[in-house]
Amino acid sequence: AVLMTGCVDLVVSEFNCTIPGIEPICEQLDIKMLCLDDVAKKANAQLLPYTAEEKEKITSQIIADALCGFKNRKEKLYGTAPAKGEKRVNVMAQHGFDKSITGLSEDTLVAALGGTLQPLIDAIVSGKIKGIAAIVGCSNLRAKGHDVFTVELAKELIKKDILVLSAGCTCGGLENCGLMTMDAVELCGEGLKEICTALGVPPVLNFGPCLAIGRIEMAACALAKELNVDLPQLPVVISAPQWLEEQALADGAYALALGFPLHLALSPFVTGSPVAVNVLTEGLKDLTGGQLIIETEVDAAAQKFDEIIKEKRAGLGIDSGINKGGDAIC
Repeated sequence: AVLMTGCVDLVVSEFNCTIPGIEPICEQLDIKMLCLDDVAKKANAQLLPYTAEEKEKITSQIIADALCGFKNRKEKLYGTAPAKGEKRVNVMAQHGFDKSITGLSEDTLVAALGGTLQPLIDAIVSGKIKGIAAIVGCSNLRAKGHDVFTVELAKELIKKDILVLSAGCTCGGLENCGLMTMDAVELCGEGLKEICTALGVPPVLNFGPCLAIGRIEMAACALAKELNVDLPQLPVVISAPQWLEEQALADGAYALALGFPLHLALSPFVTGSPVAVNVLTEGLKDLTGGQLIIETEVDAAAQKFDEIIKEKRAGLGIDSGINKGGDAIC
């Protein structure tokens, strides 16, 4: 999607998130591809093996190729080479949302709540926030289109008064569609809208890149500790609807091991084994409390999350006023 904007002068691949399938797009748009590692080598790309000893030479070549790509792109798009001192044309000037709020962590989340998790706990207990959904992972074209499942699922969840946390490539789509701005409050249910307005935070919170997905677990642990409950008891669900990379598999396994319900819109490569499918979808409920859910439709996934969160709330005694231990959670 980014390549098709005409803004890209050079594609440099090292290892992470080197997505196959972009070669014909680069070829059509005359975008040169450089690969710094043979594990990332793509068709029609130049292999430029990186070594620390030649880092300055390699860096200079990358810069030179990018400048050449800029000149070629200008000529291709506008029919003329850039004049001396001419500023780069920003064809994406109207894209994105400047007022997006990003860069949260478990610490800044607590700070935004006034230094304590109690406002969040109070909102969950009162039902103004039913629960929390982490929408994380990658983006690809397979699950309804680039970021489509991610964005539409987030919209459905905040409409149901479910707060959304995000980390990874999902953040890009959610941010670009305005869900990380205060304007998105208007898309929320009445309860979540009230809380977000009072706290001055959007209904979809950005926890950072894929390597920060684990920090959402730290926020969940802090919440569980405050409530004196185990992680699987929390009204928390996780979705990696458009997972793609190996790291996403590791994060998904981590979530299931911690006891969280995990939704995927693309089935993992386990369907050849009935045993593996049964363990992941049913058996884990008694082992860790986790559960793998495969759902290819946005509305059905959101509804399933809503039902699970209601079950978790009932288990904690939030809605009935009494939990399994006989004490009100609040």
